[in-house]
Amino acid sequence: MVNGPVLHLDTTTAQLHVGLSQAGEILFEDCLPCESHRYHSAMLVPAIQELLASAGLTVNDLTALAVNQGPGSFTGIRTGVITARTMAQFLQVPVYQFNTFELLAAGHDSPVAVYLDALRGRAYHAHLHIQSSGTAYQQPPTLVQLDTATLPEAGTQCLISPTLTEYFLGRTAQPVSEGWRPQAAMLRLMSRAAAAYEQEWSAVRPLYIQEPSITLKKKS
Repeated sequence: MVNGPVLHLDTTTAQLHVGLSQAGEILFEDCLPCESHRYHSAMLVPAIQELLASAGLTVNDLTALAVNQGPGSFTGIRTGVITARTMAQFLQVPVYQFNTFELLAAGHDSPVAVYLDALRGRAYHAHLHIQSSGTAYQQPPTLVQLDTATLPEAGTQCLISPTLTEYFLGRTAQPVSEGWRPQAAMLRLMSRAAAAYEQEWSAVRPLYIQEPSITLKKKS
């Protein structure tokens, strides 16, 4: 359990999530919709400043950061990860690093299969179980074609992006609620197995799974 103030960041989707927790409780949180993931970089720092001001704290009061490393928007992921790395390095505090699969599985005691929309008939997929020692994978995060995707055996909860409902018609799968709270999921995992997710700032990395569709040309 982390007793001091912890800043939570999730910039992997079109919604910018920030939160502040202390002693196992969420003190403040906010969700800011954005038309483009590219604007997260402009919105994130002001959102953090406003959150800390609401709690009567300064950045120097933070004892740790928590961040979602992806998958999701390439630009959004970079924004969150770089911000967490930079702040943690400056403040000399640890970072609790999670991926979206872990956050979605945080509220389940049994194995969970997760399918997240990767567009163009593809999905990011992982089959995992959150345990007291951390995350155990039956299938580590990977990219699959939806027309060949197979659901896990009976008894395993299946979570999907709401946009994938048409691919799972007639099969038991639960769309992820659009109002789900990644900050609360981070706190749940930190309370359950903090040591498994704690990283030094230099070890915090984005989880892309696939390469960006547009890349810079290499210099000859």
